[in-house]
Amino acid sequence: MSVRTLPLLFLNLGGEMLYILDQRLRAQNIPGDKARKVLNDIISTMFNRKFMEELFKPQELYSKKALRTVYERLAHASIMKLNQASMDKLYDLMTMAFKYQVLLCPRPKDVLLVTFNHLDTIKGFIQDSPTILQQVDETFRQLTEIYGGLSAGEFQLIRQTLLIFFQDLHIRRECFWKHILEFCTWAK
Repeated sequence: MSVRTLPLLFLNLGGEMLYILDQRLRAQNIPGDKARKVLNDIISTMFNRKFMEELFKPQELYSKKALRTVYERLAHASIMKLNQASMDKLYDLMTMAFKYQVLLCPRPKDVLLVTFNHLDTIKGFIQDSPTILQQVDETFRQLTEIYGGLSAGEFQLIRQTLLIFFQDLHIRRECFWKHILEFCTWAK
């Protein structure tokens, strides 16, 4: 198991979470200022400087339960509230989407490119907040610094660690597409 996997897992799942939430906010015609606040609050919490410092320290992956709890707290870091069924669907979509992306990577180092794509997308969600943008840019810099010099073998170990993490997470394709179509009931 690689002790360098956790930041990649966290950032990619977080990117998927933000993408899904953005899509749901748009689909439900949530006013732009409220949608921006939801996304900015979550991104600001996700890229908290102290949290990122801890995240980038070499360490084993969090347990599946602990990681899910982190995302539940992230999702509720804003004015938006999700009920348990919606959170279950959100987490299923996040994990299945990133698992699929990892499986599609022809080279192990491509996991880093997937992460960069997620960070670019996250930066696109940020509006009217240079402080939050700076937090994401700092994370981008840390990723480049830490992962830029890793060998192909180290990336293979990271990819293998991710696949081991995902191996027990199953959702039938029919359920996956059903989740995509009916995701998320917003609590009032």
